[in-house]
Amino acid sequence: MVLGAGYAGLHAVKQLVALQPDAEIVLVNRDVYHYDTARLHEVAVGRTDPSEISFNLRETIDPSVGLIVDDVMRIDHDIRAVELRNNGLVFYDYLINALGGATSTPEVPGASENAFPLITLDDALRARSHIERILTDYRVSQNPYDLRIAVCGDGFSAVAFMAALVHQLPILTKQFGVPADKFEVHCFASNPNPLYRFDPKLTEWIMEFLQGSNVIFHGSSRVTAVGPGEVHVGNQVFHANTIVWAAGIRGSEVVPISGYAQKFNRVIVRDDLSVIEADGSWPREFVIGDVSAFPNPETGRVYPATAQLAIAQAECAASNVAQLLKGGRTYRFDYKPYGTILPLGPHSGVALLQDSKGNYTRLKGAKVRLLISRMNKDFRDAID
Repeated sequence: MVLGAGYAGLHAVKQLVALQPDAEIVLVNRDVYHYDTARLHEVAVGRTDPSEISFNLRETIDPSVGLIVDDVMRIDHDIRAVELRNNGLVFYDYLINALGGATSTPEVPGASENAFPLITLDDALRARSHIERILTDYRVSQNPYDLRIAVCGDGFSAVAFMAALVHQLPILTKQFGVPADKFEVHCFASNPNPLYRFDPKLTEWIMEFLQGSNVIFHGSSRVTAVGPGEVHVGNQVFHANTIVWAAGIRGSEVVPISGYAQKFNRVIVRDDLSVIEADGSWPREFVIGDVSAFPNPETGRVYPATAQLAIAQAECAASNVAQLLKGGRTYRFDYKPYGTILPLGPHSGVALLQDSKGNYTRLKGAKVRLLISRMNKDFRDAID
């Protein structure tokens, strides 16, 4: 049984079908469609139609794979069963948990109620509908806060959203008849600069790119609360009638409910991606994708949750299940990232590429556009 049809889960199913194990394969997902999470910001700003980044699972997965569309409530490891909202208990022999992530907001009062996350396709559509409604309202209200968007977060998703937004602004302001010169985009970063762990040279160029597009950064500004139309930073209150929350993700809430040893709802796994349990009571389970925490063997730091990591983990987990079904031994997960690509709107971006010897190449500007197109195609091919 595979839980979740994101990058990790869907690719795991594809690999299992290719390996042809003597077993029934069942995929469980809350929706009947898969969507490209790396492009949700395009939908949120109105540049991309949802149909361009999503497709129906029944039309994609092999006919031999069973599909259950339902919500996972919890996993009972002792009896090897998954409890579903509508279908009750469904039993498994081997489990690949790829349930994905959720918005990381519980420590900030009011964030989940008053800000728009960008984790699911529904999130992106809600943000898009709100932005269009608030721009329509401005023509009557003339409220300057209707033209102000606050972005809470300093990571890749925050930067990608802001870059897509400023590129789309000329179209939005013309479409809704609002003054472009009064539109404001503010970014609240808990660190002095966004992407503080990314390559410093490329980060400097990203800052210049966004500030040149009139994005206003508030560095070292940790958001302490979010109210209706309000971002609180310590004792200061900043007003904006659109607030986007892009301050990271945590694993699915099913993880703590199901009794995993975890941190931020991510499960530290063994080197073969199986669950770490001292008594060895869950030997038939692998955890991959956003709910998995896999440490870099050289640094000890957990790898960030990315699509390329999820797809690589899926290949390993599927192979290990096939090995166990044959009575064989599992493989060690050996991860070699090939770099990072970050789009800055449809015509620009940055890339930090790594070769087999560990050497890095930096790219920026329009030349990255072709890499982004290739990356989107590769990810689509990996799960299609």
